[in-house]
Amino acid sequence: MPQFAALGAEVYALSYDEPDALLDFQRAHNITYHLLSDPDSQVIREFGILNTLIAEDDHPWFGIPYPGTYVVDSAGVITHKFFENNLAVRTGPEQMLRALRGENVTSPTPTTASDGDTEAQEQVQVEVSLEGEYLSPTVQRDLVIRCHVPAGRHMYAAPAPAGMQAVTVTLDDQPGLVQRGLLRPASETYQLHGTDEQFQVHHGMVELRLQLTVSATPETLTLAGQVRWQCCDDEVCDVPQSHRFALSVPVQPSPPVALGSKAGAALEPNAMAHFQKMTTRRQT
Repeated sequence: MPQFAALGAEVYALSYDEPDALLDFQRAHNITYHLLSDPDSQVIREFGILNTLIAEDDHPWFGIPYPGTYVVDSAGVITHKFFENNLAVRTGPEQMLRALRGENVTSPTPTTASDGDTEAQEQVQVEVSLEGEYLSPTVQRDLVIRCHVPAGRHMYAAPAPAGMQAVTVTLDDQPGLVQRGLLRPASETYQLHGTDEQFQVHHGMVELRLQLTVSATPETLTLAGQVRWQCCDDEVCDVPQSHRFALSVPVQPSPPVALGSKAGAALEPNAMAHFQKMTTRRQT
């Protein structure tokens, strides 16, 4: 976790497992951050994240929290929280680093396009990149789309006026690709000169994000799709424009789990014994 240490941040993971189970897990997986044991789920309950979808007599699973991540400042105030509905999926480190820094992480190797045949300084520049080096079934990462709108122009935001095109991103269907809704930046209200008509627009650099993960693990996956937008100035609106993109992204499998796989057993030979101990304890 060198990136977090460079920011003076500490990383903790809270679990309802016993301390000896966490110690074996930490050693087996070479974990360098802090693992905290909450065997009675006391802290989990205090944070209001006890997984109530699990019945109290469902041993040993009752007591686990909803999977999530909190970012806490030096005063102990929660500044961000990331929660998932899938126990196996976690927020990627890039999102947590952005939260810690209060800024966006620079996108690597963008692709670029422009709208139409106008001069370069009048073009909308579009950059599309994945934040992170790979996709995995256990890590959620962002597809980052940045649109640079020329000075003196604006881009329609959602919802756009009738007949106009708000900036949007659509991915092609891809087996195994899981995506959430498009995250849009805040827009500004624009009033058409000499009228009472108002609508929402973006100026300058417009950043949109699609949160992605995968449910399958091919060696690579192509993120292909289309960005659409429409730009105007105070007098003229362009026709809607679009940009096709395709990024080839490596896919890595999930790490082996402690239970249910030979690889997992090799990494954590005491896992089954800890599991049986927990089951017995929670039945008493």
